[in-house]
Amino acid sequence: MKKRRRNALQELYLLNEKFKGEVTNDKGVPVLVVDPSIGSGQINVVNLEKGLTAMEFDLSLKKDFELLMDKKNDETVYLFYCLKGNCFHKFSGHEIVTKLEELQTAVVFNDNEHTTKLIFNREEHVVFNCLRVDIKEYQKDIEASDSETLVSLLKSYDKEIMGHLHVGKFNLEIGELIKKLDEAKYANSIASLSYFNGVCHMILAKQIEQFKKDLEKGLKPATTLLKKELEMISEVTDYINNYPEAEHSINNISEKSGLSPSKLQLGFKFMHDATLGEYIRLVRLRKAEELIRTTDLNISQVVYSIGFTSRSYFCKIFKKKYNCSPKTYKKNANRIQLEKEKKAA
Repeated sequence: MKKRRRNALQELYLLNEKFKGEVTNDKGVPVLVVDPSIGSGQINVVNLEKGLTAMEFDLSLKKDFELLMDKKNDETVYLFYCLKGNCFHKFSGHEIVTKLEELQTAVVFNDNEHTTKLIFNREEHVVFNCLRVDIKEYQKDIEASDSETLVSLLKSYDKEIMGHLHVGKFNLEIGELIKKLDEAKYANSIASLSYFNGVCHMILAKQIEQFKKDLEKGLKPATTLLKKELEMISEVTDYINNYPEAEHSINNISEKSGLSPSKLQLGFKFMHDATLGEYIRLVRLRKAEELIRTTDLNISQVVYSIGFTSRSYFCKIFKKKYNCSPKTYKKNANRIQLEKEKKAA
């Protein structure tokens, strides 16, 4: 157990070269707490056995962050699962970025030409689970049938034909197992470490099962965008956030960004899980709520100041989102503010 903890510490110190935080003890277990200038959250690493390592990233970062995963050898495989939020993947030196969605599995094959990078979006809470398998090391001490199945399955995968990244289907069972790791991550005794190992191997078995089913049914290509296209979608997003009142037609934005309408829609679905129109509407509603709550503008003034052209339509979608009419919302906001002023007096 001491050797495993020592190996975990070494992994955390390597990760800390990127996150500039502090490796500390949480209930006797080593964790990496990220530097506040980068964001908040922590990273846990547990060495399960020779060639098999579990990592958990629980992060909310202040800026977009790219993490190059150190390559151990030419036969390193990562099994990924997003428990909360979305993460993005790309191979270092390659342009294609792939979204890993919440509750979705992925299997990544690294070699000399393909080294994994994880991309975390700013201001998004992400809980991301990773099992790293160093095949050469792992197969030396194969005991369980699951281990044999895993090695056999991974070695049979033709990377040159099927690609180095496989994005799988959504799997709720794996999510429920990962939640159990919270009960076991503080493995400071032989019994608790055994329980932790057991849960991790159950996750591994489910990942194997999912991967095998995907291969049998045929691979489904991942939704991808080039990095430069993703950066342009981010710039368009910032423009909409800063100027919600502007006339944001898809043709205008397409001309401004240089992206086709279909690429714009794909990009917004990719980054925000919403069409361009849905995202614009959401931004305007948030701005309207802020103006109603913090200014003396009447409802009509608010409606037209943020780019809506129909008051009745605005009232309909506002009520759907905030469960009351804009007029009632403003009255409640004024009442709450008066009560605060009375208490302060």
